[in-house]
Amino acid sequence: MNARGRAFELLPSSILAAAAILGVIAALQPIIAVAAGAAVVLAYIVFSDLAVGFAVLAFLSFLDTLSSSSLSPAKAVGLLLVVAWLGHFSSTVREQRDFFAEHAHLTWVLIAFIGWGAVSLVWATQLGPGIASLSRYAPNMLLLPIAYTAVRTRRDLAIVLGAIVFGAIVAAGFGITQPADASQLVEASSRATGTIGDPNELAAVLLVGLALGGGFALGRGRAPLMRIAGALAVPLCAAGVFLSLSRGGLVAMGALLVAATIFAGRWRVAITAMLLAVAVGGVVYFTELAPLPARERVTNTSGGSGRSDLWTVGWRMVKAHPVTGVGVGNFQAVSADYVLQPGTITRADLIFSQAPKVTHNTYLEVMAEEGVPGLLLLLAVIVTCMSCALKAARIWARRGQASAEALARSVFLGLVGMLTADFFISNMFSKLLWVMLALGPAMLAIARAESEEQSVEALASRG
Repeated sequence: MNARGRAFELLPSSILAAAAILGVIAALQPIIAVAAGAAVVLAYIVFSDLAVGFAVLAFLSFLDTLSSSSLSPAKAVGLLLVVAWLGHFSSTVREQRDFFAEHAHLTWVLIAFIGWGAVSLVWATQLGPGIASLSRYAPNMLLLPIAYTAVRTRRDLAIVLGAIVFGAIVAAGFGITQPADASQLVEASSRATGTIGDPNELAAVLLVGLALGGGFALGRGRAPLMRIAGALAVPLCAAGVFLSLSRGGLVAMGALLVAATIFAGRWRVAITAMLLAVAVGGVVYFTELAPLPARERVTNTSGGSGRSDLWTVGWRMVKAHPVTGVGVGNFQAVSADYVLQPGTITRADLIFSQAPKVTHNTYLEVMAEEGVPGLLLLLAVIVTCMSCALKAARIWARRGQASAEALARSVFLGLVGMLTADFFISNMFSKLLWVMLALGPAMLAIARAESEEQSVEALASRG
């Protein structure tokens, strides 16, 4: 009997042994047994199909409130995904896609960003926060080559984007069914937070769901169930953004509307009409239906809850250290040193506290911590990934692949909305942000591979 046969003979006994062990654990510690069982199932899913594992990670990025410790479900799946990808990448033949070879420039930009952050630890005030930040940047950036390996076909792409739309529907649904208390709208915790835990971050991720929902709803040739889910996601995500009372989210929705009129291609009129209907609904809600505290919060533009003061402190860091920054992860550690300078700071309590606030601006925080070079490297990653999504959309447009083109354009528009919202929050470690960026190069590879296959088939038919 060959080795493969012996392996299959051992499989039932292995399953029985694992079940027996879990049964004993369940009798002693039921919660641990449930967690162990879930971990085994997740590990099997991730190792058996990288695309499905990537989709699970994308969905879990919407469930931040499930995390009661430093190891959230999304981080656990991300760790499994890295291990599975390393095993897959090292054991398969070299003819498959190689992100590092096919996107060498982007690879070097990613390495330079992490390297520059590591170098900044030399002058950082505190090493602990800097190392913690790098330990979050590195796995997120690793999602780019992982997606390049995992998302290899349009089927894989649809699974991942469908998981994101489903996650957005769940997050928006929780936000809508648990609305804010109108009598306590002065507190951030009283605003709709959905499954994200923060109203401004909820608005940012729901803009991605809004854009992808439109892509699924308008893409011809898509399965009816996916089109229905996309059509459902649009009003739910819009309502979730409104109930979050996030001014940054509303500004980002406006940016998404403007971008749609430019980059939506053949769906320019349809998507613009859809987003205009959403905007009109928002105007009606905030002028006629929303409670007075909600209206006042949205229309009051006097700096928010101390955000302008945090921006002032961050800009002082940039002016003091334009090239080096204060060190990766060190904004909160040194922010108090930049308060007692000429200029008005009205909310110094946000800095002089046991837990100083972050900058509430992704780009300013990166520039304050890693200087202008760090920001330029991050922007290079963003621009490259977004341009890949647009290139994929144009390839599919030339080939008449409407459904794939719609998804590529919706990924681009979702990133426009999320990255605009990130101007008002510190969101550089968002799993969903890096998942969306990682899909750009992966989509371009799929589009190019399909185009090459079509060319070969055309030549063969003529020959």
